[in-house]
Amino acid sequence: MKVLLTTCFISLLFGSMLCAQELNASVRVNAPNLGLSDKSIVNQIERNVKDFLNNQKWTQDVFEPHEKIKCNFQITISADKGDNNLLVDIAVQASRPVFNASYETALLSVIDKQIPITFDPYKNLENSKETYYDNLSAVLTYYAYLILALDYDSYSLEGGEAFLQILNNMLNILPASIKGADPSWSPTKDKKNTRYFLVENLLNPRMKSFRRAYYEYHRQCMDQFSKDAVGSRASLASVLEDIGRSNLSYPDTYLIKMFTYLKNQEILEIFKQGTPQEKKKVYDAMIQMDPANTSSYEPMIKS
Repeated sequence: MKVLLTTCFISLLFGSMLCAQELNASVRVNAPNLGLSDKSIVNQIERNVKDFLNNQKWTQDVFEPHEKIKCNFQITISADKGDNNLLVDIAVQASRPVFNASYETALLSVIDKQIPITFDPYKNLENSKETYYDNLSAVLTYYAYLILALDYDSYSLEGGEAFLQILNNMLNILPASIKGADPSWSPTKDKKNTRYFLVENLLNPRMKSFRRAYYEYHRQCMDQFSKDAVGSRASLASVLEDIGRSNLSYPDTYLIKMFTYLKNQEILEIFKQGTPQEKKKVYDAMIQMDPANTSSYEPMIKS
């Protein structure tokens, strides 16, 4: 009997390891200066979101526990409209480790504001890749697959394509009423930093060169620094020039703005040791992509 129980236990443990979920998400919900009619809703949302993100199987791939993608979701309830109808801001960050280093490089950092949700504490959040259930489920599903797309793209050329197609399908099947209530799902002329445009930017043919450079940035440069810092830095300077050319091909995209926001301090630190020629190449590329922050790159060419 003991042998049977032990065998069953090992089988269950091994099976759970094979089915290890992909995300290692920390979740924090707060409602500063907001008198919610039921304050327990804050803890309920936090538990439900954390369970949904971390206990969902998002892919068919096998992830070891140490391979899970680190991400953070901070949800701020900004308005209580009654009957559990809320407006929330969601800040999402994700990162991935650099090979053979203790350092992690950022993949995503966004603040998605004024999202209308209806939270039913008696209803489970649902994977919304094929069916719309509610806006909170849809937004969380969107960011889960976006994190996967960016992570996979950083390890193999266009490796996240399947997840981007899932996101594109989500955008197409959303009810018109939801797109009207939450404009971040739709293209708008006056606002480019939306869920819609992040997917559109990543799938736009004009940005194929960006996705190649994004892969090279992470896999062929950052992951190679422990082996060859000089060669990796030289390659990275050329990669940043390629990303600059992507920006010229499709100017003023949300994707490029997010990339420069994520990477500017990392790039400045890396090129402290660069040659004058490398620093000039990187400076020219970065101020072309990120002209509003030209002054932050000036120490690069003055050092």
